Amino acid sequence: MKDFDLTTLRLFVAVCDAKSIKRVAERERLDASAIIRRIAKLEDQLRTPLIKRVSRGVQATPEGAVLCEHAKKLVSDAQKIAINLARSKFAFTGTLTVAASSANVASVLTDDVATFLLLAEHRRVQIIVNEMMSKDVVQAVREGQASLGVIWDSTETSGLQHVNYWNDRIAVVMKSSHPLADREELYLADVHHLDRVTMRHTRHTEALLIRTGAIPDDHSTFRLEVPTWEAGLRATAHGVGVFFCSAQLARMYSKAWDLRVMPLADPWSHLINKIIYPTGLVNPLAMELIAHLRHQHRPMNAAPITA
Repeated sequence: MKDFDLTTLRLFVAVCDAKSIKRVAERERLDASAIIRRIAKLEDQLRTPLIKRVSRGVQATPEGAVLCEHAKKLVSDAQKIAINLARSKFAFTGTLTVAASSANVASVLTDDVATFLLLAEHRRVQIIVNEMMSKDVVQAVREGQASLGVIWDSTETSGLQHVNYWNDRIAVVMKSSHPLADREELYLADVHHLDRVTMRHTRHTEALLIRTGAIPDDHSTFRLEVPTWEAGLRATAHGVGVFFCSAQLARMYSKAWDLRVMPLADPWSHLINKIIYPTGLVNPLAMELIAHLRHQHRPMNAAPITA
């Protein structure tokens, strides 16, 4: 039997995970027919069907599922070899594009990318961070416009790989002199009726609060709508209203602006931020960045943030 072709195995794994030849072809910038030919050749080589068409794409046959599990390990091992070889040359080179939600850019991601670039072996690396809505981050990664993305885990990411990055909480932020600022804990039900400061372009937190049903989707109590997290926190410091946002992000400004940051006590307020990337990613530099990012907050990943 001839040796397996690693590129074919990588594409086969990607098709099994995405359940779509078309989606993988778009992401890999290949003709779908080229992927079909590779998989057909693999089926001839193994003398067994590996995928079958279903109503919404394709799925692995039982034999294909077994091969997929083994192939994932081979592809992963190949990635590790590529990374180790690159490390042996001491210096990485190249440019990476990272797509991320605004809360991640404004909180931990910028610092973590900076520490990555300051490592001696990354002195010739360039990173471009693009801020966008979480759903657009997913699309950018799927279409190859970004090497990886960072989003909240509430976003649909089928066909992509992901690893946990860091944990956060939704917090209610208020001026330190606010009547509720001395409370030891607050639930959304305690504060949902208060005047709010909201954001214009990225309402991740607002959308999550609305999905709980505790805040009606009519914005009847917002006093001010602003374009950025920083502007929202500045307005809150003036006492315009309360602001719901990432606890980690709010704490960065709380001392300077005399803000009280209280992670909500509701169980759903825990947030997991994750790194997403294409199945079968073999770019050593991208894998090196992913490994760096996911290890920056390991204690934080071990357990949810407490109030």
